[in-house]
Amino acid sequence: MEDCDIERIPATSEESKSITSISQENVHRICSGQVILSLAVAVKELVENSIDAGATSVEIKLVDHGLDYIEVSDNGSGVEEHNLDGMTAKYHTSKLREFVDLQSVATFGFRGEALSSLCALAKMSITTRHKNSDVAVRIEMDHEGKIISRHPCARTVGTTVTLSNIFEKLPVRRRAFVKNVKKEFNSMCQILQAYCLVCTGVRIKCTNQTPKGNKTVVVQSHGSLDVLSNISAIFGTRQSNDILEIKSPLSDSRGDMKTVDVLMGELQDDLGDANSLDEDDVKQILGSKLEGYISSCSHGCGRSSKDRQYFYVNFRPCDPKNISKVVNEYYHRYNAHQFPFVYLNIITNRESVDVNLTPDKRVLNLNNEKVLLALIKKALIATFDSIPSTYKVQNTTITSILTKQEAVAESELGQSQSENLEASSQRFYEVLSQWKSTGDTEGAKPLTKLVKRKCPDEIESRKLKMQKIQEYLNREQSQQVLNETTSCKSESEDEGTKEQDMKYSPKSLTEQHDTLEIATFESLTSHVPTKESEKITAAKDASPCEFEGDTNCQKTVELDESDSEQDFPKFTCNELKTSISEIETMLQDEIKIKRDKQQKSKLQRLRFKSEINPNQNKTAEAELQKEINKSHFVHMEILGQFNLGFIITKLDADLFIVDQHATDEKYNFEILQQTTTLQHQPLTIPQTLELTAVNEMVLIDHLPVFEKNGFKFEINDKAPPTRKIRLLGKPFSKNWEFGKEDIDELIFMLQDAPEDSMCRPSRIRAMFASRACRKSVMIGQALKKSTMEMLVKHMGEIEQPWNCPHGRPTMRHLINYAMLSNDDIDDCSVEQSD
Repeated sequence: MEDCDIERIPATSEESKSITSISQENVHRICSGQVILSLAVAVKELVENSIDAGATSVEIKLVDHGLDYIEVSDNGSGVEEHNLDGMTAKYHTSKLREFVDLQSVATFGFRGEALSSLCALAKMSITTRHKNSDVAVRIEMDHEGKIISRHPCARTVGTTVTLSNIFEKLPVRRRAFVKNVKKEFNSMCQILQAYCLVCTGVRIKCTNQTPKGNKTVVVQSHGSLDVLSNISAIFGTRQSNDILEIKSPLSDSRGDMKTVDVLMGELQDDLGDANSLDEDDVKQILGSKLEGYISSCSHGCGRSSKDRQYFYVNFRPCDPKNISKVVNEYYHRYNAHQFPFVYLNIITNRESVDVNLTPDKRVLNLNNEKVLLALIKKALIATFDSIPSTYKVQNTTITSILTKQEAVAESELGQSQSENLEASSQRFYEVLSQWKSTGDTEGAKPLTKLVKRKCPDEIESRKLKMQKIQEYLNREQSQQVLNETTSCKSESEDEGTKEQDMKYSPKSLTEQHDTLEIATFESLTSHVPTKESEKITAAKDASPCEFEGDTNCQKTVELDESDSEQDFPKFTCNELKTSISEIETMLQDEIKIKRDKQQKSKLQRLRFKSEINPNQNKTAEAELQKEINKSHFVHMEILGQFNLGFIITKLDADLFIVDQHATDEKYNFEILQQTTTLQHQPLTIPQTLELTAVNEMVLIDHLPVFEKNGFKFEINDKAPPTRKIRLLGKPFSKNWEFGKEDIDELIFMLQDAPEDSMCRPSRIRAMFASRACRKSVMIGQALKKSTMEMLVKHMGEIEQPWNCPHGRPTMRHLINYAMLSNDDIDDCSVEQSD
């Protein structure tokens, strides 16, 4: 420690400062940034205030997607004049008086910090009129929430809140908002749709005005009194026709205790013995109810993404991950290829729900969540169990082509024809039953002849059907006889074969199968070359003069006792003062230092620790992404091809194995993704797309992406929202068909995709993956060195080279041969011996 020259750096050279409180202005700005996180949260808070005020009409107006201006107006109760000062003050609210009230709060808001936080992040003005006031009043606030101006104005009963230049006091967030304004706008519309669905009797309308002056309705509900009508208003009648009402397990059994007991037993079986139901669980079950709708599990009724899934607890929109996971898992049991539309409202005791977890109140804590999950499972099973066994029947109007004469003749048949038909059908089933049990139809009574009809086409049809039935019976009888004959023949052949096998000897077997050549040797040593070695004895070191003579001299000089008597040089010896313990300590320190250096060197070389194992694919891929960048592929040295399917490469001291088919497939796939423009097939009749106003805006903003995917649209800017776009053509490619589902999926992908990114629907990706697979280098194909170099070089030119489109890994680390030094081998042998 005395030789250590590391200087100790002091923690700080300044004097410790006294702890003081932060100013109220800074506290206000810091806390407000935690409450209002985005445009969606800002609009949500204002809409919730309007609904809590009893409004039946809420209108949201935005200018340039909210960058310049946000206005929310309602026809609620308004604010009395003596409450104006506290309306924008921090932690001032009329919804709570004590902390205990939080357990029974029934309103959306309750903390009293939304308007105060909005004042800190934007310029705010409020116009309000209470029903007891004769005129309205308009007030303007500063960033601390204090009123700086007040004057009367005209307005009906209700409140209007106006925000401008939101996030202007937070420069970083403002720049991020400007950059991602359309994503923020789409998220806001998604949240507004959730309130439009659950708030029955409330008309909600949201419009956006572009800088050019064009005004568009993006979300609108009609104030219907039921959820199903709201679903039709927001997403169209097609969506409402493809959904089922979720059957709540307790909806029809609240007064029937016997049914409740049966349900309790089923829930206990689902939960298992480890989670026994207690009294609180029973109370929660009896006090809970499920209301909602979900997509039918019939194919085509679901969606390609989770873009329309809305969950509520006591009518409050939320994001319950576990509930969402259960709903999607159980839906996939019946429809594995699609995601459901979900509207699920869980009505339960308010005392068992904690809503005060996050600023936006969308994360909830549910007591006894396992019981609610079990209830949801039972509800989904009850909803879907009958669907797979039902089929859609399409009624078709058939125009009669019978003439009057044929109709009269048909009526003359009367009751006698019906009786003959019934008797004939009965005899037909008797014949079938006799054939099924005995395989013979002889002796059966002939089928009763049908009454001759006047219509020749119908008679010919009857003859054709009877002829097919007789051919089927004859074919089945012949097949049965043939099978029995073949079975008997096979058994006899097998027995004969067994007898012959018992008589065969190895000699006769060799004579019959000339291609089997077995070579035998009398002894192994007669074919393995051996070399005798002479005995090696110790030899005396040769002097330089001995090499001046014959160089072929191989004479061995044996040691003799006289050799040990020669004189040795004298050495001076001095006594050193030490001890055995000190020597042992020094040796141990040196050994430890050496081992630490070796271990450090090994760790530096051992960058890849995952094995070539399917269970470690994610770990291996993460290591490759961390240690290998695209420039490394150019410097990889090709060592050769292994098993006509893999390329062995070397980078420094690391060896890698590359799947020649997977890597070429991934390169071809990404090239197809980037460069291919699908051809579209024009539609004879253009289709009107039932898109929401938000999805229409996303589609219009990304028209080049849709056109590259083979979709052709007609845009009518003068048409009302949700009716502006018509599909004129859709992509086609041999056996692949595409349609509206792919459009919905592409819209969902583009909502979260970076700007100028090229997105492809999953079915188009699957088609490209199939094409890339067929045109790539195959396993079993011998490759030249130049071809192998080209394949490895291509890996550095693509975006994600670690696995093919079908999930196969493209490369894996084999070994670091620098670790196979003699020291490492010795260490390994020592560790094994220990």
